[in-house]
Amino acid sequence: MNQSLFKSIYNYTFTQELTSSLIVCPFQPNEYILKAGDQIDGIYFLLSGRYMVSSLEVTGKELLLRYCQQPSIMGDIEIFTDCLIVSNCIAVEPCEVLIIPLEVYETHLKFDSKFNQLLLKELAYKLLTCTISSRVNALSPVNVRLAAYLCTVESPTHVNQYIKTNSLDDVASLIGTTKRHINRILKDWTEKGIIIREDNAIEILDRAKMKEISENVRFE
Repeated sequence: MNQSLFKSIYNYTFTQELTSSLIVCPFQPNEYILKAGDQIDGIYFLLSGRYMVSSLEVTGKELLLRYCQQPSIMGDIEIFTDCLIVSNCIAVEPCEVLIIPLEVYETHLKFDSKFNQLLLKELAYKLLTCTISSRVNALSPVNVRLAAYLCTVESPTHVNQYIKTNSLDDVASLIGTTKRHINRILKDWTEKGIIIREDNAIEILDRAKMKEISENVRFE
């Protein structure tokens, strides 16, 4: 295990005693890192790559919740609440993940205040992003949500990485609508000279108008 890499990402150093108990696993695109309904077996720390978090609805449709890149932790919610894995975590590009087995956490890290601060910071981030997305999607019409999405992903912040994607299907899922509805809005904006579309790329031509449409709503 590369201690210096982990420390540079998560600002935490494991004792020499624990290092031999840690596992580093590679995951390929479309491979499940965690699967909803399974029993959690440890705490997972993303070292490289990117994965998506999704939830399987009762209708059978998979709902995209967010994208994640390092620093990102998996399994913290399940361990703190003692429940089965609540969402699918699926690699979207080659990923490398450090796994702390559950028994190692329970025996050596459960009462480590610095390590728990790391987990609490991650939980707070998840709560913040989920609360923002829920609020925006519940209270704003689709054109405002889409404008807010485009304005947010152009913002140079770390927070916007959890919604950044080049797929209109994914954008539709993230903002709670359909690809058809998004295409209708984009067609209208193109005709009005607000944006230009080339293949899967969308370029904002009139930033002032896009900001006006967004009503200063942001996913951050």
